[in-house]
Amino acid sequence: MTSARGQSSRTMLDREFPHQVLVPADSVQGHAFTQVFSFHEHAGVPIKNYSAREDDKWYLLYCFAERSNAIAFQMVFGGELFDRS
Repeated sequence: MTSARGQSSRTMLDREFPHQVLVPADSVQGHAFTQVFSFHEHAGVPIKNYSAREDDKWYLLYCFAERSNAIAFQMVFGGELFDRS
């Protein structure tokens, strides 16, 4: 199942990519996004993410199929690790 513009639904992302890292959106913008892109390319994993808003702040939730990739992402970019499995 897909949602608007062919993107995966959040339920499907949670099921297929249960290891997730929540980071403040402003921490992965501009030059930092280039580093995020390079991280995914080097690890050989697709970029799967969605945005969330809490207390007037925007966050991005990066989703990974393998826990080791989520941990490596967290070590580089910070944030909070969630396991939805």
